[in-house]
Amino acid sequence: MIISVQLQWLKQGINPRKAFKASAAFELFQDYFTRLSRFTPAQVQGNQTSRVQPGYETWICTPAKGATLLSSEELAQTLAKLQNRGTKGLKIIIGGAEGFSEKELSSFVPNLKWSFGPMTLPHELAAIVACEQLYRAFTIHHKLPYHLKH
Repeated sequence: MIISVQLQWLKQGINPRKAFKASAAFELFQDYFTRLSRFTPAQVQGNQTSRVQPGYETWICTPAKGATLLSSEELAQTLAKLQNRGTKGLKIIIGGAEGFSEKELSSFVPNLKWSFGPMTLPHELAAIVACEQLYRAFTIHHKLPYHLKH
């Protein structure tokens, strides 16, 4: 299963490094993204028009009401289920500084609205959290020591 992290504030074709104002934030994002890509093919994309692709899931990261809160263990189980049923890819969409408009939210047709909690996070930090949690989920699934029930 390929995982695509789509940064809505990044123009398509631009180096992802330019999506982060602070180089330290990009380095942390890149570190978790690289770790994640050791478990499954992964790519970073800029803003793209949304289209439903057969065999692919789309998740948007949002603190909106009705969004799903997942523990790290629940995320690991959810990803394992996607892989077991033959899902070709998972697109994780992270909004820009203004988040998502209602029109954007409805156009994505997400399979899941993924929330990191009721707090509003800066979009760059949300990208880091998403990659770290995806990496953590794969380490849980593979029973690696990164995740120790703390």
